[in-house]
Amino acid sequence: MSDPVGGAVGLPPPFEPQPVPSHQAPALTPTRPVYDGKLSELYGIYLRHLLLMVLTLGWSRFWGRTRIRRYLWNHMAVLGDRFEYRGRGIELMVGFLIVLAILILWAGVVWAIWHFGLHDRAVPGVDIVNLIFVSIALIGVPLAYVGQYSGLRYKLSRTRWRGIRCAMEGSPWSYGARATFLNFANAMTARLLTPVVSVNLARPRIIHARVGTQGFDFAGNVGDIYGRYVGFYFLNILAWAVAIGIAAAALGGVIERSGIGQEEIKAFGDLGRLRTILLIAGAAFGAYILFGVMILPLRCWWRAYLYRYLVSHTRAGNVLFTTGISTRQMWGYLVLNYLIVLLSFGLGWPWVMHRTLRLIANELWLYGAPDGSAIGQPPDKGPRFGEGLLDMFDVSGV
Repeated sequence: MSDPVGGAVGLPPPFEPQPVPSHQAPALTPTRPVYDGKLSELYGIYLRHLLLMVLTLGWSRFWGRTRIRRYLWNHMAVLGDRFEYRGRGIELMVGFLIVLAILILWAGVVWAIWHFGLHDRAVPGVDIVNLIFVSIALIGVPLAYVGQYSGLRYKLSRTRWRGIRCAMEGSPWSYGARATFLNFANAMTARLLTPVVSVNLARPRIIHARVGTQGFDFAGNVGDIYGRYVGFYFLNILAWAVAIGIAAAALGGVIERSGIGQEEIKAFGDLGRLRTILLIAGAAFGAYILFGVMILPLRCWWRAYLYRYLVSHTRAGNVLFTTGISTRQMWGYLVLNYLIVLLSFGLGWPWVMHRTLRLIANELWLYGAPDGSAIGQPPDKGPRFGEGLLDMFDVSGV
């Protein structure tokens, strides 16, 4: 078992010391969430979901996703009380249909612009179908971020704990605009703004979440983690340079020992350009995967540190949070979950969800307990329909 505070050693204190009344002081003994779901039961629900998906041509997925959420929520408990999921499949389906209708309307607008304005000035090789798909892809990037926020808002609004509804405030459109701008700026600066993106997108998701009328606070600051990220960034570049250098030297040695000259290489290229291109692309992809696995511990180290920082700088009233997730555990989460899904052709999703909740239950620690007498039901009952944007533009999973 990991040390509950081991992961936060060396970090700045998550909150400035404040005088706290003795009756509100966090308990010294930490508690952890409890997850008691069984993989066999989860697979039973999932396989039934897949069968119904085949029989209904995919339209039962909204109800299947709802059943899976109910199982997962009902088998996760915090401070001795289980969560409860109150969402309905019909809400998810209506949300999806609304977004689908909007996209059809958008395609009609694009067709009208093409037919009445751009048809005679079209770029060679670009037709109306290409234009529609390109325009949807372009608007899909910001809409995916909007969908992430609105999807989280919907799930929280259908979640109860101790009979209290959870909720989320804030505008999904404001979050989508912020996320689009920050990620574009990050891409333009070769990902040097990653800490800025991480902190500034985590903040609205945390401070706008509610358990009833109890909100969350976030005291994270980009300056706290930027120096460590710069070290990771240049170590990552150095690791890639070393790996590529080793690969180039090894390839050169193989060519030299085999006696292959420039004429043979040229003849090999003339045998078939398409085959040559495919072989080179396959070799490059294989080398990328191999080097990625070699360098992955560095990325897992950064991700584990980032999650420890974000969690330890979050609080809900007089409840404090911390996690001791390690680089090894993050490697298991990122790599093994990916391999499970990839090698099982998607059938490993229940196992991934099961492993994720077990990791959360084992590595998240809570200090203190909420003041139940001060928490009431939130005034907002949340959105009426489900996460249509998330379902359309993002891999929503559960």
